[in-house]
Amino acid sequence: MENTAPAAATRRGQGIWRGVVGAATLALTVACVVEAGQADGLLLGVVTAAAIPGVLALSQLLLLRGGRIEPATVGVAGLGAAIIGVNSTGEDNGAMFLGLLLALLAAVPFAFLSGFLSLHARTGHALFSAVAVLIGADQLVTDIAPEQTANVRAPLLNSLASNDLRIPGVALVAAALFLVTAWYLPRQEARLAAREQTWSRVTVYLFLPSFLLATVVGLLYTAQIGATVPGELGKTFMISCLLALTAGGCSLRTGEGTVGDVAVGSLFAGALQSFLNFEGVSASPQSTILCGTAVAFLLLDLARLSRPAPATAPEPVEIPLPR
Repeated sequence: MENTAPAAATRRGQGIWRGVVGAATLALTVACVVEAGQADGLLLGVVTAAAIPGVLALSQLLLLRGGRIEPATVGVAGLGAAIIGVNSTGEDNGAMFLGLLLALLAAVPFAFLSGFLSLHARTGHALFSAVAVLIGADQLVTDIAPEQTANVRAPLLNSLASNDLRIPGVALVAAALFLVTAWYLPRQEARLAAREQTWSRVTVYLFLPSFLLATVVGLLYTAQIGATVPGELGKTFMISCLLALTAGGCSLRTGEGTVGDVAVGSLFAGALQSFLNFEGVSASPQSTILCGTAVAFLLLDLARLSRPAPATAPEPVEIPLPR
């Protein structure tokens, strides 16, 4: 009797994929240099632009490797940016730290809710709830944030974006988070595999770290633009996160992906966004281009997935009976 159990699909040619995307990133950066007429600070600008989608994509990578993806983290990132920004409009680092603490605390109940739904609700119900959190958090941002853009003045927050270092602090924090995630990821998977995946265990090892990373995205975003802005952060974060994942070759279909994949995809997203800014593309067409590019990468990933032939049981060997 043949074993016809379906084999899992796998990514093909990931090394070539990353090489092509890396070359495209370099080409876009060179195009930015030509457009600007100078190279000074441009590379750092691309790296800084890649920090936000990169860290948010890391939060999704932790879930993706466990066979999940959670849009609610995007809403938490936007909500965190609003809370931190509102508390950073004064010239006091203490208020900024209070805002960060409040943002982190706000992420905890969302993480436990998502972890519970992940194991106890059907996929459709869990996804619907995640989208509801995304929309609700986006609406809450408009209620918390001022009606118009307000500059932040917390010294420590401002120093992340502009300081005496050659590399902006936002990029340094993002690089540190990439290293921490690379260290944490195999340990997280080993701990999950060691025992039954109860909802509380999944929350502690998967959802809680992911949602806390999303809150840090809010901190980095606020530092990068130096202001708190009302509304529509969910859409901005969602598109950039999706592009960072798909451009790097992380497969939303199979759950495969590495920190290196996210790094390559994030740099591509930062280079493309920088190029569009230099070309003077406004926000709405820019979002359309970024989203279209992410979807194109997603379709390419689906096209390259290969499914090995099912394993066949060996033919039975006849053993002669003794006479």
